Amino acid sequence: MSDAPLNPLGNAIVACYALGKCYDVVLEPGVTARDTTFNLVVAFRMGDEALIILEVKLHRRDVDILETQMDEMYALGYHISLLKRGIRIGALHIYTSRQPPELANRWTAAVYLPPDPREVPTHVDNAIDQLLNKLRVRC
Repeated sequence: MSDAPLNPLGNAIVACYALGKCYDVVLEPGVTARDTTFNLVVAFRMGDEALIILEVKLHRRDVDILETQMDEMYALGYHISLLKRGIRIGALHIYTSRQPPELANRWTAAVYLPPDPREVPTHVDNAIDQLLNKLRVRC
């Protein structure tokens, strides 16, 4: 699981990206589906048609099991009603200790934050672009 004290850093990294590329950003949105509330991390608009909701996990050490609330939303089929309304959901795993593992599902991307802070925006940009491609979002 992610390390709770650093989750605001992961949120901030993605929010900085979103503020530079998107129309609007909302931190910590909540989604309620069939009496289940999911507390997510960031939502942003891409163009006129797509709203992206991301769950961001920041990992400071090796993690074997990568779990997100998005996994549950996809498993229960809640993403379908959101998709019909032009809302895409996904998860972004940010690693500070090593290169991330390959991820099998289509709603998740991972990125390694390099030690050089000047390289961070490029790495985050590439990971989010990869995720948007998986979610079939055109920017």
